[in-house]
Amino acid sequence: MGLYDVIVIGGGHAGVEAALASARLGCKTLMLTLSIENIGLMPCNPSIGGPAKGQIVGEIDALGGIMGSAADATHIQLKVLNRSRGPAVQCLRSQNDKFDYNAYVRQAVLSAPGLDVKQEEVQRLLIENNRIHGVVSKLGHAYQATCVVMTTGTFLKGLMHVGLSHHVGGRLDEPSSETLSEDLSLYFKLGRLKTGTPPRLDAQTIDYQQMSLQPGDPEFLHFSFRTENNQAFQNQLPCYLTRTTSKTHEIILANLDRSPMYAEGKKIKGLGPRYCPSIEDKVVRFKDKDHHQIFIEPEGRKTNSIYPQGLNTSLPADVQLDLLRSMPGLSEVEVLRYGYAVEYDFVYPDQLWPTLETKRISGLFLAGQINGTSGYEEAAGQGLVAGINAGLKVCKRPPLILTRETTFIGTLIDDLITKPILEPYRMLTSRSEYRLLLRQDNATHRLSEIGFSLGLLSLDDITRIRDQHQRVAGYLQKWKKTSVPSSVAKEFGLAQPIPMAHFVKRPDVTLEVLTTHDLVFKPDAEFVQKALVELKYEGYIQKQAQEIQKMIAYESRPIPKTLDFDQIKGLKTESRHRFKQYQPATLYEAKRIAGINPADIVVLMAYLQKTGL
Repeated sequence: MGLYDVIVIGGGHAGVEAALASARLGCKTLMLTLSIENIGLMPCNPSIGGPAKGQIVGEIDALGGIMGSAADATHIQLKVLNRSRGPAVQCLRSQNDKFDYNAYVRQAVLSAPGLDVKQEEVQRLLIENNRIHGVVSKLGHAYQATCVVMTTGTFLKGLMHVGLSHHVGGRLDEPSSETLSEDLSLYFKLGRLKTGTPPRLDAQTIDYQQMSLQPGDPEFLHFSFRTENNQAFQNQLPCYLTRTTSKTHEIILANLDRSPMYAEGKKIKGLGPRYCPSIEDKVVRFKDKDHHQIFIEPEGRKTNSIYPQGLNTSLPADVQLDLLRSMPGLSEVEVLRYGYAVEYDFVYPDQLWPTLETKRISGLFLAGQINGTSGYEEAAGQGLVAGINAGLKVCKRPPLILTRETTFIGTLIDDLITKPILEPYRMLTSRSEYRLLLRQDNATHRLSEIGFSLGLLSLDDITRIRDQHQRVAGYLQKWKKTSVPSSVAKEFGLAQPIPMAHFVKRPDVTLEVLTTHDLVFKPDAEFVQKALVELKYEGYIQKQAQEIQKMIAYESRPIPKTLDFDQIKGLKTESRHRFKQYQPATLYEAKRIAGINPADIVVLMAYLQKTGL
């Protein structure tokens, strides 16, 4: 019925980035979604960014993705987290109007050149000779394509739970995809995971006086290089902080026999996220804690709906209401929608290449929760990579492989394809050993020239980015050529003026100090701060960069296609078999084959050096 270059299944955060990236590369692209209205929907927390996630959003934006722009355009609060700590862990988080965000992203998708959108459920994949050829919808429509990107979220055999009752569905009031899992199971190993969402509360029934005010930051903040200061950040909405109590914990513990996770013969079999557990899990696992923090967050400017972050639950509705009313400020709260858990199928991601193309089926790419991850940002980052590589494959161009040495997205993908998935994967700052180099504030430095060369960024985009980089470089150059004024040197107890490049490295010299003493142009505060980070952490940054170069030189060592692995003594039979099966082109690829350990790499490296191959 239709012939396309790339088909994207799903319109969530992964599907949106995949479809837009493919279309920007000039590929005729089709998005098939269960609901056009829900393209770009924020079904859970109405926020973007945070630890590690903010870094991912910066990288998505640097490669031309939409998430950062959408978050900037629809925020209701902005805040930099971990301000008191180093730049490697500082990150931006936005609270968003979920309805405006949804509308912004949906409009961008519907108006994108080269991108068609149809509201149809995909029922099966067209696969022949281990190659994807298209899809067939529930209506019987066949759509052919060179590549297909699956971003099905929680919809593969989705099953929702509230208490001991359950019903089929991928999200509330949305159907589940019941047939695609069967298709996938013929070629891939599948597993079962679980996620959840909190109840939504009526803002008019909350007593905020009993809670702690959580305002946004007072200055201009943004994710995207495209966003300019229009003073919109001054119109922010407050969030609040409350907590569970001993009474809350008593209610939860007394009703575990009614929980689908804890009841005898428990209904939920899939594993939930360790780093975003349900309130039931928190109370059971951390019995020594007398309370847990709950953030009270508005879901939009024109709604009474409140999101209680930290209160994911699948307990029965009456128990949810009781535990809510045991918390400060919520004694008379009314619930607009009760929380629930959802189980779904996923594909073990060690069956993917770093491009997110499946190893078994050529042209089939997977991104988002289908790969065992959780979070909007993790999904969007994967969707972007999958969409880019699907488009590049169609155009017969070399793939884009993001590595853990260069990006947080690369770290995420590397973890997924090389490590076992026992629970929904969530990106953490600590997962990146190169986090000092992979900051949110330098994402365009790392990635935008690549994005421009691929065709993901326009000439206007890269011109703006280069100008921003030059303004940072200007301060670095100026500070190396000038000295601190005598009056400022005296105020800081210096015997004589010293070079500004040395002065700004002092721990007591901050952006505020520089602006207060008129040592920088105040409107350039953002660029000054970036220059400060570069100089203050110069030694650490150089050391980490040198370590990465050594690692790259080692891992880029090529492995000849003619290498006979059977001739390498010291390799275990299983390792020899895996090398022959995957035929790695470099030591980097060899190192990341599942089941290959460091000792195997040492033996392989020694053989290459000994034989001069």
